[in-house]
Amino acid sequence: MPEKRIPGSGTKLYVGVSPGGCGKRGADAEGVGLMGEAIAFSGVCRNFRGFSLRDVTLSVEAGSIMGLLGPNGAGKTTIIKLILNLLHLHGGSISVFGLDSRAHEMEIKKRLGYVAEKNWLPPHASAGWLEELLSACYPTWDSNLYRGYLDRLEVPWGKPARALSKGTVVKLALAGALAHRPDLLVLDEPTSGLDPLVRYEVVDLLRELARSDGVTVLFSTHIVSDLESAADAVTVLSGGRVLASESKERLLGRYGRDGGERPGLEEVFRRLVRGGDAGPNAGQDPGAPSTGPRE
Repeated sequence: MPEKRIPGSGTKLYVGVSPGGCGKRGADAEGVGLMGEAIAFSGVCRNFRGFSLRDVTLSVEAGSIMGLLGPNGAGKTTIIKLILNLLHLHGGSISVFGLDSRAHEMEIKKRLGYVAEKNWLPPHASAGWLEELLSACYPTWDSNLYRGYLDRLEVPWGKPARALSKGTVVKLALAGALAHRPDLLVLDEPTSGLDPLVRYEVVDLLRELARSDGVTVLFSTHIVSDLESAADAVTVLSGGRVLASESKERLLGRYGRDGGERPGLEEVFRRLVRGGDAGPNAGQDPGAPSTGPRE
């Protein structure tokens, strides 16, 4: 896959834009490849009042789909914000594309697309408005690719955000996140609250990106069925702790019954969460948005 040099947006709010600086191309990342681990956490800790992300170790293979699965308040959004360098680490290390996420923030964010759970678009914003905004931040913005995603996802060009359904807003954000051809796509609860048809469209596109284009996808969810159909690997979180992090097939195989059918991911998830001691951290993840019941 050819190297991509795409600077970020300069704001934490822009859906589909890596939170970084909008402007000139940054320095090339040396020795950054797409083989091996795209993301690696080692002993990561982040403490809040009443909640701690504790000793998180996990890895995401390049070109795979990893799902962060957990109940509300488990720590999923905190993990995403740590990857984006929107929170300070209190312990451990994070690498993305083999680079330290703190020392090489800009190099990483040139190759990353992000879709937040919370809609940030102003009421008047349209797909055309979004392109005008993002194309000014990404010198390699691909207008044809962007419009192709809009057509595929049936997002109207000129209709303002206030007139769009929640599902259409998510699809617009996803098109904006992909138009600069990121190597890593990070999504926070992208299918939450969507109707089944829209969820299928989004999940189907994520599968295609990983299988055909080699894009690494990390997305958080509490909707088990989305991971059942799409994920290569799953990290299960509860109360700020990793209960399991491995390939989906290995995880399901470990819970198989002798001589019986292998359980589904829903059953394995429930068994893990029931059996895991969430301890005193089983409250709301402070990394999550302050409004609403979810992370």
